[in-house]
Amino acid sequence: MHSDSTTSEYVWPPSVSGFDMPSPLPGGDSGAGPLMIAFLSGPPDHYWIEAFAAEVSDFKARHGLLDVRIDARQLVVTGDASQLRSVTADLRDFVHRVSRISLQRRVLERFAPGFTSTAAEHAAATRDVNLVAHLPGVAAILEAVSRETGMRFATVARVSDTRWTACAVHDTIHFGLRAGQDLVLETTICNEIREHGRTVTFSHASAHPQFSKHPTPALYGFESYISVPIYRANGQFFGTLCAVDPQPRYLDQATVAIVENFARAIAAEIDARMAGASYSE
Repeated sequence: MHSDSTTSEYVWPPSVSGFDMPSPLPGGDSGAGPLMIAFLSGPPDHYWIEAFAAEVSDFKARHGLLDVRIDARQLVVTGDASQLRSVTADLRDFVHRVSRISLQRRVLERFAPGFTSTAAEHAAATRDVNLVAHLPGVAAILEAVSRETGMRFATVARVSDTRWTACAVHDTIHFGLRAGQDLVLETTICNEIREHGRTVTFSHASAHPQFSKHPTPALYGFESYISVPIYRANGQFFGTLCAVDPQPRYLDQATVAIVENFARAIAAEIDARMAGASYSE
């Protein structure tokens, strides 16, 4: 489940930790309008600042705000007082969106030429994506996982100690992740599963005693989640079979067992295909 060491070793992009609600600007400058402070959970890095700069004009225009700017570990928002009070949920979503964009910038840099990620790891990831994408039953399995769980995004992910890569995807909610694309490994619950080797599932993240405090569901915008480890016959961890949805979805033990059986079926297909193609271990 949640690993304290995992989150402490990785600097997460910021989220909104609270608000100081609208108040008049100091000095009686009524022309600029009231301001609201959104406190951030951590300092934004240069990836986040670049993503913020690219997105903020559209956010201001859509909500009729005078200004939204970064000030150290907070956002300063100016506009009509009633508008500010109604925009808090959208501002939280905006910060999560900027964080997701900043993470994609990290991914692109991480795999750019000259980065320390090895050519061998990139070749292995490409090989495994192609292998899973061509498994004859993987599309049907992902569709069945989605149907059984009620979660509208499902994927087989390759998870190593340096990369999380989607190998095959079933997506009816436009989550935006395609086969061959990466998430930043350290922001995934699958990375924790790689370490402890157990299924993780929750039906309603924001009401869960543990995962309401975990940064991943809020960052990626999902409430329900299941992820099952995929182990090859030789005990090697390949990755996970995952499903998520932005709405709560109750999962009973019978449904969890079904998804775990699908994960074992995928593992068997991977073993058979690797053996048939004489892949090296």
